[in-house]
Amino acid sequence: MKTFIRHALKQLLVLLVSTSVAFAQTQAPAPRHAAATQQELDQMLAPIALYPDSLLSQIFMASTY
Repeated sequence: MKTFIRHALKQLLVLLVSTSVAFAQTQAPAPRHAAATQQELDQMLAPIALYPDSLLSQIFMASTY
């Protein structure tokens, strides 16, 4: 019985070590994107200025949860 338990524990240890090695591999770095120009930022953010400040404050607070 002791040999069975030892064998089972060894199998479990091998399984745990092999899965931890599989998940520990690093991912390739994400490609860097060029920074947006001032004109592109103005074009993207201009529609936000059309909303009332009270609505924007509620949206920004909700986005932090």
